[in-house]
Amino acid sequence: MNIAGFDRRDFGMLLSLFKLTVADRYLGSGLGLIWAVLSPLFLMGIFTFVFTFVFPGRLPGREGAIPYVVWLLSGYGPWLAISEGLSASTTSVVGNAGIVKNVAFKSELLPVVGALTGLFPLLVSLAVIVVLFAVSGETPNPVLLFLPVSLFLGTLFVSGLGLFLAALNVFVRDTALALPNVLTLLLFASPIFYPLSAYPAGIAKLLQFNPFYVIAAMFRAPIIDGALPPLWMFIYLAVVSTAVFAGGLMWFRRLKSFFDARL
Repeated sequence: MNIAGFDRRDFGMLLSLFKLTVADRYLGSGLGLIWAVLSPLFLMGIFTFVFTFVFPGRLPGREGAIPYVVWLLSGYGPWLAISEGLSASTTSVVGNAGIVKNVAFKSELLPVVGALTGLFPLLVSLAVIVVLFAVSGETPNPVLLFLPVSLFLGTLFVSGLGLFLAALNVFVRDTALALPNVLTLLLFASPIFYPLSAYPAGIAKLLQFNPFYVIAAMFRAPIIDGALPPLWMFIYLAVVSTAVFAGGLMWFRRLKSFFDARL
């Protein structure tokens, strides 16, 4: 079986690289993999405190703070996956220069591994939401089974962007340095902490096609509304994610023959 130039051995290599990356990331730390849970919990705790107590928000039609916290985490969790995944993907080739130059394998797997590492904070946020559902007495809706589809499309989108940025970072090292600032700008420019209705009508019409917002909305619809996302969102994200991944993969493969000279 061959998918986009990857065969069964490549998928095995992807799993091995993922395990190696995760182990190497927390190597030498006293808490090890526990940091993969603590770090996103800390960030989610900060934003939950700010938007629940400092600038209190409430979900229309819902009473109490818990529904708003669930709404907040169901959007911020996917954003953390995007942010962490893009950051790891962008530095994946430069950070593994020794492996890229000395080991024969498809280096385009590295940005995909970076995108996969971003799933940790998303899974943590979903676990917190499950706990909040239990505390509030909410009954899980079967439509939550749609979440893996949202997870796959979001990861495909991040992998495509990561492939593009990873190759660019080999030649323009400022890419990795500028990325955190760009991500912060995108976070507050996207309807993550605020509902789309909070924006002026003209801007809201444009923002609804923001892929970062659509990814968050694909998670929020099953979790908050107990309903499938609108069909247009699914089709739109599927097309955009596939196009971004295909374009990123083509860009990466076109440039990777020049990596050795710049690493």
